[in-house]
Amino acid sequence: MVEPVVTLGFALRANPGAYAVLLGAGVSMSAGMPSAWAVQQDLITKIAHAEDQEPEDPFAWYQDRFGKPSTYDDLLDSLTHTPIERQRLLRAYFEPTETEREQGLKLPTAAHRGIARLVAAGLVRVILTINFDRLMETALREEGIEPTVVAGPADIVGLAPLHTLTCLVVHVHGDYLSPTSMLNTTEELNTYPPELDGLLDRVFDEYGLIIAGWSATWDTALRDALARCPTRRFGTYWIDPYPLSDKADDLRILRSGVYVHSDADAFFGKLADTVDALADTERQHPATVAVAVATAKRALSGARVAVSLHDAIRTESEHVRTLAPLTTNQWNPPDMRVEYRRRLEQLEAGMEVLLALVATTTYWGNSDTDRWWFADIERFAHPTIVSGSTDLIHLVRAPATMLLYTAGVAAAAAERWNLVARLLSEPHTLDMYNATVGKVAHLLGPQNTMAHGRASRRIHLYLRPIFTEHLTIGENAYVDAWERFEYLRLIAAIDEELQKDTGRRYSDQPHIRATGALKEYLPVPSAWLDRTTHSLLDAGLLDGNKERLTVAKTAYDEQYARWAGDTAWSAVPPTGSMLPTGNNWHPDEHGKNANLD
Repeated sequence: MVEPVVTLGFALRANPGAYAVLLGAGVSMSAGMPSAWAVQQDLITKIAHAEDQEPEDPFAWYQDRFGKPSTYDDLLDSLTHTPIERQRLLRAYFEPTETEREQGLKLPTAAHRGIARLVAAGLVRVILTINFDRLMETALREEGIEPTVVAGPADIVGLAPLHTLTCLVVHVHGDYLSPTSMLNTTEELNTYPPELDGLLDRVFDEYGLIIAGWSATWDTALRDALARCPTRRFGTYWIDPYPLSDKADDLRILRSGVYVHSDADAFFGKLADTVDALADTERQHPATVAVAVATAKRALSGARVAVSLHDAIRTESEHVRTLAPLTTNQWNPPDMRVEYRRRLEQLEAGMEVLLALVATTTYWGNSDTDRWWFADIERFAHPTIVSGSTDLIHLVRAPATMLLYTAGVAAAAAERWNLVARLLSEPHTLDMYNATVGKVAHLLGPQNTMAHGRASRRIHLYLRPIFTEHLTIGENAYVDAWERFEYLRLIAAIDEELQKDTGRRYSDQPHIRATGALKEYLPVPSAWLDRTTHSLLDAGLLDGNKERLTVAKTAYDEQYARWAGDTAWSAVPPTGSMLPTGNNWHPDEHGKNANLD
C-alpha cells in the first residue's frame, strides 16, 4: 500500500496551491512554546501573587475573585497600562531568550521548516494556525518568503483573493503581537466573528486540508466551520502521533479524511523531501544523459560522418522548442516568484540531453560538426514580444545562454580558440531595449536571461555534471575552462561597449575566483590571458586587435577589482573579520547576494 505521505506528495505536485495547512498547539509545543492555557495560568498567578495569594487552582481563584472567567483582555488590563507594555509582557512567553535560543527552544521546528519548503516550492499557500506564536512566519522568512498575516477580523477586510497571495498565514485565535485578538476561553472559542467564519468557509470549501497538532477538543467554532463545509474538492490528511479524539475522528470521517500516525516534525520533513524527490524524477534521468554522451563519443570516433549524432541533436533541439516555458501564453501569473522558479527548473530539466550532446560534439568535434548546433544559439535567442512579467519574458531566451556557455566552456576546455572567438562574435539577436541588433554573448549573459542574484553560479553548477561526470574532464579542468570562457565573454562585452562609445560598462556578477588583496583583486584567469594573448588574437578574438584586447582587459580587471573589493567589505560582520586575501575566493558567494540561490 502506498504511504499517505507519498499520495499527498503526488496530490501537491499535481495540484500546486490546492491544499491548506491547519496547525494546532501540538506543533508549537514541541518547540518549547507554552500552551495558551499555560500562559493564562501564569498571568493569573502573577495577579494572585500581587495580592499575596498562592492559589492551587489559578482559574478557580480568578473566578471567585472577580466573579467571571479569565480572559486575555482582562488579564492584560490588570497587569499593563499601554499596548506596548502588553506586547512586552507577552513577548517573554513567545520570543526566545539567548539561553533558550542556544538550547534550540522557541525556534521553528522541523514541521515549520518543512511547511516553509512546501510554500517556497509553490505547493502550499494558505496556513491556518490556532497558535499565538509566529514560528511559522519566521520559518517562511528564512526561506525568503514574506507572508500576508491575518491576526484578527480587521485584517480580513479587503484581503486580496486567496489565489493571488504567495502565502497567507491566518492566526485563527489571534497572536501575541495583537493581544486584543487573542482567544482562549470556552466562551471565546464557541463562536467566531462573521469575517473569520466567512474566510474559514472559503478555505474549507476550496482547499484540501493537512491538519497537524490539533485535538479538536476545545475549539467549538473551528469544529463547526469544518463540519458545515458541504464540499470535498480535495483530500484531508490528519496527522497525529496519538489516536484521534472522538470529536477529531468524527470530523475526519465527515471529510473522508486519512489519518496519518506520525508527529508533525517527522511528517512535514518527509513530505517536503517527497515532493523534492518527485520533482527530481521530472528531470532527465542521469542515465539518459550518460547514454547520450556515450553514443555521441562513439559516433565522433568513427571515420564517417556521424549522421545519427546530427539527427539526435536536431531531435533534442526540437524537443526543447516544445517545452512549456517557451510555448506558454501566460505572462502574468498570480505568483510570479514561484512560477518563475518552476519554469526555470522545467527548462533546466528539458535541456540536459541537448546540452550534453552539444558539449560532447564541441569538445571532440570540429568545424564540420559545429554546424549541427551553432545556429541554434541565434534561434533560441529570438525574443518573445508580449506584455507581462519581464522576468518570464527574458527567461524564454535562457536556452540561448545555456547553449552559449555549454559550447564555450567545452571549446575552452578543448582549446578550440577559433570556436570561442566565433561564439563571442557571430551569433546575433535583437536588443529589446533599443531595437538594434547585437551580439548574443553581449546581450544574453546569465543575469540578462535569468532573474537570479547569482545566475552565473547557477549555470556553473548546472553544467558541472555534464563536464565532470559525463565528459570526465575533471573538476579542475572544468573550473579553469569555465572561468576562461566567462572571463573572455565579459572582456568581449566590455569591448562592445567601448566600440559603441556608449559611456556604459557591461556589469555582471560572474562566478570567477578572485586573487590578490583589497584594491588589487584580480580575476584568476587574468594571469592566464596574459600568457595566452597571442593564441587568442591569432584565433580572431576581438578581430585579432591587440590594442582593443589590452584596453578591454584592463577596463574589465578594474571593474572586477572594484566589485570584489566592495563585496569583501560588505561581507565583513559588525564584530570585525579578516578580508579575503591571497587565496582564491568567489566574490559572488560573499556580501549581499550570498544567500540567493
